[in-house]
Amino acid sequence: MKASIRQKLLLFSLIILASNGILGYAVFKSNRKLLDAEEWVRHTEHVIYQSGNILSTAKDIETASRGFVITNDSTFLEPLYPAEKTVFTNIGQLRQLTHDNPRQQRRLDSLQVYMRKLLNFSFKTVELRNKQGLASAIAYTSGKEGKYYADRIRQITYDIQKTENSLLRLRKQTNERSRNAYSLFSRIVFISMVCFTILLLILTDRYLLQSKEKEERTVELAVANEERTKMVSDLMLRNIDLEQFAYIISHNLRAPVANIIGAASVLVDPELSIEDKEIVVNGINISVMRLDDIVKDLNRILQVKGDINETKEIVHFSTLVREIKSSIQNLVDKYNIEIKHDFSEINEFLTLRGYLYSIFYNLISNSIKYRRQDVPCIIEIKSRLVKNKLELTFKDNGTGIDLEKSGDLLFGLYKRFNNSAEGKGLGLFMVKTQVEALGGKINVKSKENEGAEFKIVFEI
Repeated sequence: MKASIRQKLLLFSLIILASNGILGYAVFKSNRKLLDAEEWVRHTEHVIYQSGNILSTAKDIETASRGFVITNDSTFLEPLYPAEKTVFTNIGQLRQLTHDNPRQQRRLDSLQVYMRKLLNFSFKTVELRNKQGLASAIAYTSGKEGKYYADRIRQITYDIQKTENSLLRLRKQTNERSRNAYSLFSRIVFISMVCFTILLLILTDRYLLQSKEKEERTVELAVANEERTKMVSDLMLRNIDLEQFAYIISHNLRAPVANIIGAASVLVDPELSIEDKEIVVNGINISVMRLDDIVKDLNRILQVKGDINETKEIVHFSTLVREIKSSIQNLVDKYNIEIKHDFSEINEFLTLRGYLYSIFYNLISNSIKYRRQDVPCIIEIKSRLVKNKLELTFKDNGTGIDLEKSGDLLFGLYKRFNNSAEGKGLGLFMVKTQVEALGGKINVKSKENEGAEFKIVFEI
C-alpha cells in the first residue's frame, strides 16, 4: 500500500529525531572533551599562580626580618607574622592541586621544610635584634643560613613552575586541538541539520497544502462554536436582567403603587379629619418618592446597557484612585482611611472611563461604608498582568460577608446583608453589571470580621 504524505512525514521526522539524538550525543562528548581541556589549562595556571604567591611570601619574610635588623623599625615586621599562616595555607592548597603528581608532592614536602626553617631563622634574627642589639643580629645572619633557605625555596618554586609550564604548553595544545575539532564537528552538524530541515520543510509544506481545507473547516467550526457560546452567554445574561426587572416590577414598584392606591381611597372618606388627611398625604409623598427612586435606579441600569458603545480611552488606575480619594477626602480624613495601591505591574487599560471610575468608586465606598470600628480602615488595590489578562484586586479589613449564607445573592439588585450602614443594595449590582458590560468577570472572597477581597479580570 502506498504511504501517505502524513506517514512519510512521520517516518522522516523519526529519522531526524534519531539523527539529532546521535549528533547531539556526539556534540556533547566533543564539548565535554573541550571543557575538560580548558579546565586542565585553568588548573595548571592556578598551580603556577599559587607557587608564585608562596615565593612572594618568602621574599616578604626575608625583607621584613632584614629591614627590622637594619632599622629597628617594627613596621617592617607587619607582613612577617601573618605570613606564617598564609604561606602554609598556600602550600596546602598547592598540595591539593597537584595531588596526582608524586614529583610535585615531594617538592612541596621540601618546600614546607625550608619554609619552616626560613621562618624560624627570621624569628630568631628579630629576637636577637630586640634583646642583644644590631651586632648580635648581624653576626647571626652572617653565616648565610637564611640565604641558603631562601635560595632553596626559590629553586624548588622554580622547579614546580617549570614542570607546570611544560604541562601548560601541552594542555594548551590539547585544548587548541579540541577546540578545532569541536568547531569542525559543529559545522558538520550544522550543515546536516540544515539539510534535514530543508527536507522536512518540503514534506511539511506538502502535508500542509493537503490539510489546508481541513484546517479551514476546523477554524470555521471553532468560530461558529465560539459565536454560539457567546450567544448563549448573552441570552443567559439577558434572562437574568429580565428576572431582575420582573422582580422590580412585581415587588419594588408594586409596593409603593399599592400604598398610593390605598391612601387615595382613604382620602375620599368625608369623615376623615384634617390631621389624618395630613398623615395620609405624607404617606403618599413618601411612596411617590420611593417610586421615583426606583424609576431613577431603572434609568441608571438601562444607561449602563446603552453606554457600552461609547468611545474607549486609555485610563490610568493611579489617576482614578487619586481623583476618587480627592472626591471623598472628607470621609478619608474623618474616619482615618488608608488607601494603598500598587500598579507597578500594569497601570493603564483601554476601556470606558466612566464605567471603570464607577467600579473603583463603588468598591472603595463599600469598603469605607462597611469598615470595622475597632481597627483602622485599610484598603489595598493592586493590578496584575496574568496570561494576557488584567487582574484588579480590591482588599479591605472591614466587617466582611458570610458567603456561605449570602454568597448567591451578593450581587443581586436591592440586596443588603449588613444594616450597620445606609444603602439600597444597588452598588454591587452596578459594579457587576458594568464589569460584565466591559467583558470582564468579578468574584469575591470574604469571611465575617476578616474583610473582603474583590477580584476583577478583564481580557486585554
